[in-house]
Amino acid sequence: MLRRFAGRIAKGRLLAPFVFLAAAFVAAAANAACQPNASGEQATVDKHYDGDTLRLSDGRRLRLLGIDTPEMNYRKGAPQALATTALHRLQSLLPRGGTLRLVPDRQQHDRYGRLLAHTYTRDGVSVEETLLREGLAVSFILPPNLAQADCLLAAERAARLAHRGVWALPAYMPQAATSVRADGSYRLVRGSVSSAMRRGNWILLKLDRRVQLRIGRTDWGRFSPTDHLAWRGQTVIARGKIQVHNGQPTLRLWHPAQLERSN
Repeated sequence: MLRRFAGRIAKGRLLAPFVFLAAAFVAAAANAACQPNASGEQATVDKHYDGDTLRLSDGRRLRLLGIDTPEMNYRKGAPQALATTALHRLQSLLPRGGTLRLVPDRQQHDRYGRLLAHTYTRDGVSVEETLLREGLAVSFILPPNLAQADCLLAAERAARLAHRGVWALPAYMPQAATSVRADGSYRLVRGSVSSAMRRGNWILLKLDRRVQLRIGRTDWGRFSPTDHLAWRGQTVIARGKIQVHNGQPTLRLWHPAQLERSN
């Protein structure tokens, strides 16, 4: 869920490819299934919380890796658009009392103590890939959990190109950095990099002198170009959960998939 982790296509016009993916690779990978890279374990579903979180019969809470689904907002009013659809789709893929296969990545648990895993149906279908391809989730690639990153990003891109699910909603189209609301929601923000600096353990890019992008220096090595000064003057689209940090609208970036160059 976006709330717990802090994270478009205009009609007739496609967004620029992800900076770190070659177009030829994306085209080749778009139809590839996200196959598990380890044997994993079997478990039984007990309860569904939303489209990306559930409880297992042994009491463990499971957070699906690599995706975020719209918020149910149980304590904040109405569900976000397609949140209920994503929940029902998860229930159909992994019904209560049914078995699933859990394949770990590098990190076993998140800061809330939830189990982290790539999740497969009893027939071997990737749940995360399915939700992404149907437009019921957005990618959330958080290092060091990168085992399925390329495949999941290709699945999301297929949904974006087809305007499926959330990618047909106005809220998921790029919004100007000069006016986007810092309300904790998932946004695509377009702007020109007006400043770029290193400060302590952070790389800080400012869009149109208003929205700050914060990237940890340990993550920055995956971005290209790695010279932060080379980003000045570039028009980009950043994506994630936009919040207020130190009095200004801020997006925390972990992975190059969250930052695209834009024409």
